[in-house]
This record gives sequence, structure tokens and C-alpha cells, in this order.
Amino acid sequence: MLSTTGALVCGKLADIYGRRRVMSITTFILILAAIGAATAYNQYIFLAWRSIAGACIGANFATVIVYSTEFSSHEYKSVGPTIALLGSYTSIFAVNLMGYFFLNWLGWRWMIIIITIPVVPAFILLITMPESPRYLCVSGNSKEAVAAVRTMARLNNVELPDELSVFCHQGAELGSFKSVIGPMEYRKPCLLLSIMYFANIFIETALLVFLPLAFISDFCGHHGAVPVRDRCAPLTQDDLLELSISASGAIVGCALTYPIAMSFGRLKPLRASNAVQIFCFTLMFICVSNLYLFGIACAIKVINAIVCMVIWIMVPECFPTRIRNTATGIVNSNGIIGAVVGTTMVYLLFYVSTIAVICSFIVIACISCICSFVFDKETNNVQLSDT
Repeated sequence: MLSTTGALVCGKLADIYGRRRVMSITTFILILAAIGAATAYNQYIFLAWRSIAGACIGANFATVIVYSTEFSSHEYKSVGPTIALLGSYTSIFAVNLMGYFFLNWLGWRWMIIIITIPVVPAFILLITMPESPRYLCVSGNSKEAVAAVRTMARLNNVELPDELSVFCHQGAELGSFKSVIGPMEYRKPCLLLSIMYFANIFIETALLVFLPLAFISDFCGHHGAVPVRDRCAPLTQDDLLELSISASGAIVGCALTYPIAMSFGRLKPLRASNAVQIFCFTLMFICVSNLYLFGIACAIKVINAIVCMVIWIMVPECFPTRIRNTATGIVNSNGIIGAVVGTTMVYLLFYVSTIAVICSFIVIACISCICSFVFDKETNNVQLSDT
């Protein structure tokens, strides 16, 4: 819940006060939250610090994608979201892997400190980086925008002309929710992208819950009710295998997305991936056995990662700089809600039947596919030959 709030509030704040400033503050708070949680002397203080950490993570995930795209030229704009999601999927697996090997040895307090260590260099890098030049333009800071471009050029060994002019367009309100959900040209893509991201994060997280339940049910001879496993127990080898395959599928999907998006645009891969996802879930419905279930789930993870990746490439391209982070925060918050609803629904429906869970996957995948076809035009980045 706090991640959803963080995504919405800080998305708006990043449009008003700048991407780097908001990310620097939330990243620093994230370090403090980790220390606070690791040293908490009761569950209430622990929960409070973890809630603060959740808000910061929700804020940073959306903002870092926008920030990375606003330094990129036209042809490389999809690189930033690709790297961000690759990092996300890889880190989820890495943290679980560390938990499997080190949790019993180090204890949970030291584990929280260790998994927060990468945040420290991230914070140092953020405070040394320039602000987004596109944000500086729309906020009327032309001199700072030129300085930011020169800094990035110097870091990348690129020579710029001695006289560099930047066109700054002001007038419209920065970070306005009304500007996102008001005009049809922004309201429609925001709504469709939010629904698609909700649906695909629903699928991603629900699959992670569903597969272990399906295996336990089959191997233990249960049909419906499943013995509840101790949620404090460390990961088993089966869990690690499922996480490995899940992360591998997601990483493969991310790696495939960049060349596909560059070659075929955004909508074609989005529509094709959504259609294939429905086909895979239909196969899962027909072949309800562990061998087929696991194989089909691996294929779905690749396809699901492609859909999520294309969505994150599209989001910054569908909205102007003045409301880009606000819109991204709205889309991201819907994905977080999708994760909560997906995992909860799997637990509820699994006690009815495995078929009921798979049917819910098919329905959600169909909704995402319909939205991709309602999206009637390519993003501005694809339409324009130069930006």
C-alpha cells in the first residue's frame, strides 16, 4: 500500500521539483529505513520502517525509468527501461539466492543491512549526476539544461558545439494529475497502460505463488486445500529452482525486447505478446499436469517480461516532460495493486480448484490483449524520425 502511495505522490513531486532531487531524497531515506528496520526492537517499529522503505521503492522505480530516458537520444530511448527492468528481475533472484545460503547463518538483521549495501553507491552516483535536461527545459532553467547536457557529453566522451542553445517551453502546470487524466490524448494511453500493467504484474506475481501451490497439491495428494507452509521457513531447493527459472525467463524476455522494439515498434510486439500469453494459458488449461504446467509457465515468464518491458518503453514516450513522471507513477501504482490482487486471488481460488486459477489468468490476459488493440496509434517516439 505504501509503495502505491509513494509511486503516486513522488511521481508528481518529481515533475515539480526534479527527478534527481526526489530520487536522491528517497534513496537516502531508504538507507535510513534499512538501518531502522535492522535495529528495530519490536515488530511495530520494524513494520513502520519497512513501510517507509516500501514508499521509497515505489517512488524510485518509476522515476528512474523516466530519468534514464530523458538523457537518451531518439534511437536509444528504450535502453534505459531495459536496463532498469533487467536490474529489477536480476536483483529479486539475487536477494532470494542470498537468503537461501546466508539467512540462517547471518540472521535477518544482517541480511537487511547486506541487501541495502547497493543503495549506498546508488545514492552517491545520484547526487553527483546532473538533473534531467528535459525537466530543466520545461521548468525554465535553460542554463542548467545546457550544463546538464555538457556534463553527460563529457562523461560519454562526446564533443558538443561551443555554442549550444536549448529551447525551453513553459506555460503548462508541472506534475498535474488533471493534465494526465483530463485531455483524451493523455487519459486514454494512461488508462490502457495502467490496465495492461495491472494485468501483467497480476500474472507475474500470481504465477510465482501458483506454481509452488500446484506442485505441493499434486505431490501431497491434495486437491484443493493445501497444507500451509511456515512462511518464516527458509527457501527450499524447489523454491530456488522456480525462482531461477522465473528470473531467467524474465531476463531473456527483457533481452529480447530491445531489438524487437527497435525493429517492429511498440504496438506490434505488445499485441503479439499478449495474444501468445492467452494461447499459453489456454494450453495450461488443457494440460493440467506438473510437467506441462512448469514448461508453459517458463514460456509465459518470457512473454510476460516482454509485455512489461514494452509497457515501460511506451510510458515515457506517451506523455510530455511536464507530466511524464506523474503518469509513470500512476501506471506503476496500478502494477503494485495488481501484485497484491494477483497473489491474494490465487490463494483464494486455489482452494476452489486449480482450473479456477488458470481461468482467472486467461481472463486477465484477455483484458490486457484487448487494451493493446484499443491502443490505436504508435508512441510519438516511433512516429518522429528525430526528437
